[in-house]
Amino acid sequence: MNNSAQEDAFQISCHSFGTRHFVITKLMSDKLLINRIFAIVLNSILITPTILLNAIAIITILKSSQLKSKPCYFIILVQSVIDLVVGVLGIPLFLAFLIQGITGTSNCVGALLAIHFPVLPIGVSTITLFAMTVERYIAILHPYAYKTVVTKKRILVYVGCGAVVTFFVIVLSFRIQSAITIFGTLLVTLVFLFTAFACTRIYLVVRKLNGSQNQLSNVEEENLTRKKLFRREIKQAKSCFMVVTCFFILSFLPPMVFISYKNTDEREFGAKDVWLCTISMFNSSANSRLQYDQEAEIKSLEEEVQQMRAKHSETIQKLKAQFLHEKKQFQDQSDTRIQAMAKQANQASNTPIV
Repeated sequence: MNNSAQEDAFQISCHSFGTRHFVITKLMSDKLLINRIFAIVLNSILITPTILLNAIAIITILKSSQLKSKPCYFIILVQSVIDLVVGVLGIPLFLAFLIQGITGTSNCVGALLAIHFPVLPIGVSTITLFAMTVERYIAILHPYAYKTVVTKKRILVYVGCGAVVTFFVIVLSFRIQSAITIFGTLLVTLVFLFTAFACTRIYLVVRKLNGSQNQLSNVEEENLTRKKLFRREIKQAKSCFMVVTCFFILSFLPPMVFISYKNTDEREFGAKDVWLCTISMFNSSANSRLQYDQEAEIKSLEEEVQQMRAKHSETIQKLKAQFLHEKKQFQDQSDTRIQAMAKQANQASNTPIV
C-alpha cells in the first residue's frame, strides 16, 4: 500500500490506491479532546471483560466433551474466538489510534489499520450469527435432518469462506470506499430478513407444540424427557435471538442514527466515528456475556435431562429385576407342582389294582 501524506494544521491527507483519506493529527477544540478521553477510558475498561468473558466461554466449551461435540456450541466457540481477537488486537489498536490523535503522532498506516480492522470481526460475526440462526432453525423445525445437514466441518468452511470474502472487501475498500457499505448493506439485509423469518417460524412451532402438550392429561416419563430436550432447544434459540438482536443494535443501529450527521464538519463527524467504533467493540463483550448466561441455563437443563434419564434407567432396571424375580418364583412353583404331580403319578402306578 502506497501512502502519501499532505499535512495541514489539524489533519493529514493519506492516499491509498488512489483514494484519499483524512486522519486527524490535532484536535480542534476542548470538546473533541474530552470526547476522545472518554472514548479512551471506556475502551480501556472494555478490554478486560471482553478478553475474560470470551476466554471463559472458550475454556468451558473446550473442557467439556459433551459441549464440544455439539454444532451449536461449536458456533459459540467460533464466535467467542472472534470476539477474543477483538479484545486482544482490535481494542488495543483502536486505543493506540485514539491516543495518537491526542499526542499529535497520528500516521496513515496506523490510522487506516485502526479504522478498517474492526470491519473484519464485525463482518465475520455477522456471518457467524447467520450460521447460528440457521442451526437453530434446522434443529427445531427439521430435527431429523439436523445431524446430517449441520456439521462442524460445514460450519467451519462457511465461516472461513465468509472471512475471506470480508477481507477481500476490506482490501477493495482502499480503492473503492463504497465497497464496505454495499457489502455490509446486502449482508445485514439478508441476515435480518432470515432472522425475522426463522424466529417467526420457531415461535409458531413452539406455540403449537405447547398447545398440544397442555391437552395431555397423563404424561409418561419418556414424554417428560423429550419435553426437557425440547426446552433446551428453545433456550438455545432464545439465546441466539438475543445475541443477534444485541449485535444489530450495537453494530448497525448507531450508523443509521448518525447518518444524518454526514453533512456536518468532517472533523466533528470523525468524533462520531470514534463512538461508532467504540460501540462496535462493546458488542464483543456483550455477546460473550449473553452467551455465558445462556450456557449456564442450558447446562442446568442438560443436567436435569440426564437426571431424568438416569431415573428412567433406574426404573427400568428395577422393573427388570422384579420381572426376573417373579419369573424365578414362577419357575420354582412350576417345578414344585411338576414334582408333586410326578410323585402322585408314581404312587398311583405302584398302587395294586383290586
